[in-house]
Amino acid sequence: MKNLIVLLGLLFFSVLSVTAQDIITLKSGDEINGKILRLNPKDVSFCPKGIKDTVSISRDDIVKLRYQSGTLIKLTDTRDLNTGHSSTYDSMYYAGVQDARKYYIGYKGASSGTLVAGLAFPFNIIPAIACSVTIPQEQNLSIPDTRLRDNPAYKTGYKNQAHKIKKQKVWKNYAIGSGVVAGFYILMSVITITSLVY
Repeated sequence: MKNLIVLLGLLFFSVLSVTAQDIITLKSGDEINGKILRLNPKDVSFCPKGIKDTVSISRDDIVKLRYQSGTLIKLTDTRDLNTGHSSTYDSMYYAGVQDARKYYIGYKGASSGTLVAGLAFPFNIIPAIACSVTIPQEQNLSIPDTRLRDNPAYKTGYKNQAHKIKKQKVWKNYAIGSGVVAGFYILMSVITITSLVY
């Protein structure tokens, strides 16, 4: 019985170690497990599982990359004739947008500050404007995979989406703060009028 428990435990942890790796899917259908080090314009540098040397594979041979964090990047050769950007650029940009939706939480200071300012100084729109136009700082981005920070398309998509999220949260909290104060003034007016009438 003890051997069965140990065997099941080893099997469980070996499955976890296999799934906790980056996966490169080739056009041939083969998958390579390892750690993706860098996505370059012409190739992908990585360390295959069980090998300490760095290996590079041409991007033309790769269909997609799946990072340990769950980020999926599809690689293709086609170019959009209107923009000149490759669809790889678009895929990386979109991956950045998706990750920002999942991981970006750096807006909390700005949105909380705007809420407090809206409560303390009702209808003062200046803090909301100042916070919403400020682009999120690098240390507040919370990019899940530091290897993707070097990819310009990914980083642009992530930063644009993070800024959009920050603006939405700031204006929402400004509206809440001003709405609470306006509701308080209306309630106090109704109470005052009611007490004068009766």
